[in-house]
Amino acid sequence: MLSLRTAPGREDKATSGLCAQAHGFSLHAGVRCSAHQRKELERLCRYITRPAIAHERLKEDGGGNVVLQLKSPWRDGTAHLRMTPLEFLQRLAGLVPRPRLHLTRFHGVLAPNAKLRAALVPGRAQDARVPADHHAHGAPARRPELFQEA
Repeated sequence: MLSLRTAPGREDKATSGLCAQAHGFSLHAGVRCSAHQRKELERLCRYITRPAIAHERLKEDGGGNVVLQLKSPWRDGTAHLRMTPLEFLQRLAGLVPRPRLHLTRFHGVLAPNAKLRAALVPGRAQDARVPADHHAHGAPARRPELFQEA
């Protein structure tokens, strides 16, 4: 069955404990591989660096609307999404991360202001080249120059 319509609000909840869906985003935390599994690591890297939309599945209909063919049909049978060009750009812009924002977010005890974070996360490592008592000798340790004038 082929049906064309705009994207409905998806309120479906993931059934597995390693999957989560919220506000149009999904997270699947059940995929992992060890460092020595090079083939699996390459496959995972190819997956996370893929483009947001496959160019082959994007078409324009006769009325000027953008039609996106879904990779697999939804449970209700929807196989294509039809949007106006403005709706398509709005959805596409939603995929672009905000500037100067870390893409990795930490929550719970690993959050930046969590009360228990200091007990779990090690502090900064001291520079092994500079002795701990360098202040007692009076002369501060000299930092190497990164750029020297010619």
